[in-house]
Order: sequence, then C-alpha cells, then structure tokens
Amino acid sequence: MNSTPEVPPYQGLAAHYDELLGEQSFREMRDTFDWIVRRYGLRFKSAVDVGCGTGTFVQYLLRAGVDPVWGVDRSPEMLALAVIKNGQNKARFLLQDLRELRLPESVDLLTCQFETLNYLLTGADLHTAFAGFARALTPRGFAVFDVAARRPGRPGPRRRIEFSQFTNHTVTIRARYDTERKLQVGRVSVAGTAATQSERHVQRLHTVDDVAAALHGSGLELCALHDCADVQRPAQLADSVIFLAQRTQVAGRPLPSTGTSTADPAYPESPPTASAQNP
Repeated sequence: MNSTPEVPPYQGLAAHYDELLGEQSFREMRDTFDWIVRRYGLRFKSAVDVGCGTGTFVQYLLRAGVDPVWGVDRSPEMLALAVIKNGQNKARFLLQDLRELRLPESVDLLTCQFETLNYLLTGADLHTAFAGFARALTPRGFAVFDVAARRPGRPGPRRRIEFSQFTNHTVTIRARYDTERKLQVGRVSVAGTAATQSERHVQRLHTVDDVAAALHGSGLELCALHDCADVQRPAQLADSVIFLAQRTQVAGRPLPSTGTSTADPAYPESPPTASAQNP
C-alpha cells in the first residue's frame, strides 16, 4: 500500500515551481508574447492572466504599464506566492477555476499560457473556458493562449522521469503518455525531511482542430496561430501552439464590423528583434 499522501496539484510543488519550471518558462513565454504583441499591433490597458501560477507574468504586465492586471489561479499555494511576489505593485488576484471565470470588470487582454488549458480534459470544458474568456473581455478585446498539441516521438515506452535536488527537498516528476487517449499523466513527488507528498497531474493534448471546434460559438474568433517554439514554422506541426483570438460577440450577437482587420493571421517573413513596446 502506498503510504505517501496525495495532495492537490501544486500544493507541494508550488514552493519549487519557479526554480524548476517557472523562470525558464516565463522567459520563453514572454518572448513569444512580445512577438505576438508587435506582430499584430495589440493595444491594451487592462489584462488578466488566467492560470497565473506564482504571478511572474502578472508582474511583467504591470511593469510594462498595464493597469489593472488580474491574476487568476485555482491553486491557493500558487496564489499565495503570487501575492508575495507582487506585494509592491497593484496586482489583484482571484482564486477561481478557469471554467468558472468571473472578473469584477472586463479587460482588454486575457492571457492563458504554459499549457494551462491542457488541464481541461474534454472539448466541452474547453468551450466553456473560451466562452468565459469572451465574457471577461471588452468588445474586440484579445485572448492569447497556448496548448500542447502533441508530444515529440520518443523510442520505447512513452515515459520520462525528471529528478531535482534542493537543499531540504527532492522533487521527482514521472510522466506517462497515452497516445490513444492523448493524455499525459504526471506524478510529482516532493520529499522533505519530515514527509513526502504526491501530486497527480492529468493533461490532455489539444490539436489545432480541437481548439478551433471549441472556439466555435464561444464569442471568440480565431485570428492567428503560431508554433510556440518557432513562429516561422507551421502551427499544425507544432508540439505547442500559441493562439490569438478576439472577442466578436456580445450577448450572442456579432459585433458590428469595423471594416478593418486588427490581426492578420499570415505568417511574417522574419520575427522582429526589438523588445516589446508598452501598450
């Protein structure tokens, strides 16, 4: 019998998240996000980061001059760290499931990154989340989000193990891929001097077609999609895809056309090299 207690995702991992994954992931997400902002000329004064984790991207948006910025996450442990990290700014945080997103005010920009949407295991849940995203946005506001669409092929069993040693803790991540069901099941063990905790993380891969189907009727219209790792490559072949969508409906009715397109889905010939401009 396994005597290791199972706890909700990120309860034990939260304290080590930035060092293990967060800082490197933030730098990669920031660069791709900045490219999207420049490429499509996005303008926004307010924002929400859904699945904000420890609040690093919230902090980045505030430093870029966006205000207000909301952070939303369903993990109390991650939000507690986000509050500490953003203690000297005007960040606002909400403890919510992304399928039940409710903001006190609408915002111009919504972000949901680092495969947060892959924790939704059905197309229906994905559609529910997108509809909530649309409600949270101002008319013609933008949503920038990513999903893991496929896993790179590996020889032998589709399993991997990662091991990290800290001063007083050891974190072990064991991941298994079910290609038929498009599921990734991760088991995270956080072993300390006094106790060991185990977390079970289940994510579903969402293809470009899955996302397009879930967007239908949600109030969001797909504007562009790119390979997260290399915006020059076709998104349909990417392991991770970043999407740009725009709110186009209010109360189920399309917004009047402006006669111009605010986001061109064509792939650019070469990415800009300058840093992102403040909105």
